[in-house]
Amino acid sequence: MSNLTIFFLFAFINFGLIALVFRLFGKNGILSYIILSVIAANMQVNKGIIFDLGFIELEATLGNVMFAGIFLATDLLNEKYGYHAAKKAVNLSIVANLSFVLIMFISTLYHGLDYSEPYNHALELFFSINGGTFKAVLVGNLVYFISQSLDVFIYDKIKSWNSETKTLWIRNNGSTLLSQLVDTVLVSLGFALVGIFPLDLVGSIIITTIVIKYLAAIVDTPFLYIMNMIKVPESESNDFV
Repeated sequence: MSNLTIFFLFAFINFGLIALVFRLFGKNGILSYIILSVIAANMQVNKGIIFDLGFIELEATLGNVMFAGIFLATDLLNEKYGYHAAKKAVNLSIVANLSFVLIMFISTLYHGLDYSEPYNHALELFFSINGGTFKAVLVGNLVYFISQSLDVFIYDKIKSWNSETKTLWIRNNGSTLLSQLVDTVLVSLGFALVGIFPLDLVGSIIITTIVIKYLAAIVDTPFLYIMNMIKVPESESNDFV
């Protein structure tokens, strides 16, 4: 199975899971999935991959589908519950992600036994000060705050201009395409500067990542329409905010 096939399959699974947790758990479900996505994306981004389109090969980092899901989830919160609910979700997910990395960093300070050496090495690789995830989180959360704040703000402004259901795709894609561009440029430069991937790959990774994220944004639009029609139980919809 090619990376491109896996990408589309994973996108449908990821966006479908967002719809599922929203149907089952309302705003709490969306918040939980945003936190999961931020943690997973910051770990996945350490893996470089190639998309073979036949006529060209595009280099990218993993994690783009998870980040696309975050933008979808915050757009859903913005659409259903307003600007403040979406902004609160962004802030809480940053706190949760930083807390996770701090907890995992502390685990690297313990002296492990010989039989757990592979696990010790994995923890060091990801969560020590020089580890990939540690660096990715520091850079990623700063960029994530900027890009997600921009996304939430733009979505709210477009919604205040026109909140009709038939223009939902404009709010969704208009806010996402601009904020994803800002996110991709800043995070790619930041990751290169801290050594997550070589500096000479920044240009190609930015171009490829933009293409991949924009494809994901197009794929997620039908899911937002579907989730906007989902009726959440009243007891669930009143939680969180």
